[in-house]
Amino acid sequence: MLKTLVTGQLSLSMTFWVWGVCGGLLIGLIGLAGVYTGYVAFLPLTFLMKTVLFGGVLSGITFILRRKITVLGTLAFFIILIQLIMSVVMVIGLSSALFK
Repeated sequence: MLKTLVTGQLSLSMTFWVWGVCGGLLIGLIGLAGVYTGYVAFLPLTFLMKTVLFGGVLSGITFILRRKITVLGTLAFFIILIQLIMSVVMVIGLSSALFK
């Protein structure tokens, strides 16, 4: 399933909404649950998982846009790109919690 995501064989809506939005939300909720239960070091790991997920989604959207460029595809590309950049920044910023 991950190979079809990364290579852009899924539809744009499946790639963006299911994997990008719902997957990112699910991983974010797992990180939030870690914070509320006292496992603060789990938060940087969830941002690392988000970075990997958003990288795969961005790759899939890029392959989809290679076949046909659409306005919604371009918008999805930039939204996921911003999410990927924010995840990388958060991993770097929160890495001190891992190595404390």
